Amino acid sequence: MPYGDAMMEDWFRERWNHLPTAACVVEFEAQGGLRIVEANALLEQMSGHGEQGLHGKPLTEILPQVGRVDIELNCAANQGHGGQLRSLLLRVEGSKIPVVMELSAPFLWQGRQMLVMEVRNSAREEDMEHRLASKRWALHIYAAVAMTLVRADSSETLLQQICEAITQDSPFVLAAVAIVGSAPEYRVEIQAKAGPAIAYMDGIEISAAAGKESGNGPAGQVYRTQQMLIVSDVATDSHYGPWRERALRHGICSTLTVPFSIGSSKDGILGIYSSRPNVFEPVVYEAFEHLAQEIGVGLDKLRQRELVEKERLAREEAQHRVVETLTAAVGAIASAVEAGDPFTAGHQRRVSWLACDIGREMGWSEDELRGLQMAAMVHDIGKLAVSQEILNKPGKLTPEEYALVKGHSEVGYQILKDIPFSWPVAEMARQHHEKLDGSGYPRGLKGDAILPGARILTVADIVESMACERPYRKALGVEAALQEVEMLAANGKLDPEVVRACARMFREQGYEIGA
Repeated sequence: MPYGDAMMEDWFRERWNHLPTAACVVEFEAQGGLRIVEANALLEQMSGHGEQGLHGKPLTEILPQVGRVDIELNCAANQGHGGQLRSLLLRVEGSKIPVVMELSAPFLWQGRQMLVMEVRNSAREEDMEHRLASKRWALHIYAAVAMTLVRADSSETLLQQICEAITQDSPFVLAAVAIVGSAPEYRVEIQAKAGPAIAYMDGIEISAAAGKESGNGPAGQVYRTQQMLIVSDVATDSHYGPWRERALRHGICSTLTVPFSIGSSKDGILGIYSSRPNVFEPVVYEAFEHLAQEIGVGLDKLRQRELVEKERLAREEAQHRVVETLTAAVGAIASAVEAGDPFTAGHQRRVSWLACDIGREMGWSEDELRGLQMAAMVHDIGKLAVSQEILNKPGKLTPEEYALVKGHSEVGYQILKDIPFSWPVAEMARQHHEKLDGSGYPRGLKGDAILPGARILTVADIVESMACERPYRKALGVEAALQEVEMLAANGKLDPEVVRACARMFREQGYEIGA
């Protein structure tokens, strides 16, 4: 090419032949054809021609499907700014390569119309783009699965959501997590699966046993070696012998199989399946290697949590059975106490209802109310040690008789203290006559030394006793009872919060003491 100055021509060639892409200079011939004026080394190599092998040849020598009209129309469509064409490049030996051509705007040089054409292997670009997409999705999936590990509340949910995250809007058509069973079968049990090719797993038999044909596939190899395995092309890889036809039928062309440990047991397997061969580049498989280990850690933590939860539920069930048994026993004891005292029959039952309703009004939990109910049902059990003559005496008690009656709180405690309640039932029953200022009995406790349940029980006991008929007097009524407990609260003897809740129930909510 006559550039004039030899030094300038050398400079041009040096840079021309070191372009990062294949390129050529094309001249529009007067006869209507296109001629290659200059081609760089990369284009000559791509087309299979030797050095200077394309110089002066028609463009159709390497691009038989591209004519002058195609280029002129393309340039016209882009308002003279060049454009892009796609075609097949014909190599010397006859093979063809899909290419994309980037065209410069036509220009004049020494009175001749020319343009520069850059030629790229589009198949390679598509492959590179697919690989980049796989890498992007691998990292995207890693982030999605990390969130799943945080949010999952069960092993089944964790594994299923991981498989769905891997295959959702991704180049991977199937993801599966499996656990290898025990010897001698070493059966590979699929725990979760997802993706467009999920039917591939239907009825499939996979083993990790070395002596079986089904154990010679990727899962078996990975389990025995504890090393990741890539099958770049299912159509030719020996590891896929027994399943090749099935895999190809479901559009599976390459696979990645990664082992992972769950605690101390190395029996986890993660399988990733792609519809294209050769997609598992280092960035991709490294991401899935890390992901598999995270799955193992997450699964181990969830299993430990599930085991703890299972044990907790078992304890709760056992406790529930004990509570039910104790409730029945306490009910029987309460009935026995009341059977011997017809005037106070139902007193403990009514106190239990009222105490629990006060507790509920104060926002107590159901578990706390259950304990309060137990204590209220047996709070007078110590009266078994007091004669019926004294309990039912219509007149005023002597000091000696009153001392015997006061002793029922301590006697009740001694009866109840060795029963394995889940709540301080015995102590609540013991304290139901204590007062906040220390004026109560049997121990003269003050303030915080008195249990919250006992404070409620005391108010309920007083209100029920005054509002209902006793053997030595007629019923005084609810309002008289409320005024009494309010006066005692004002004098520092009863808990004012308990008294307010009780008064609110009767005066504002129309509460009535049960029969």
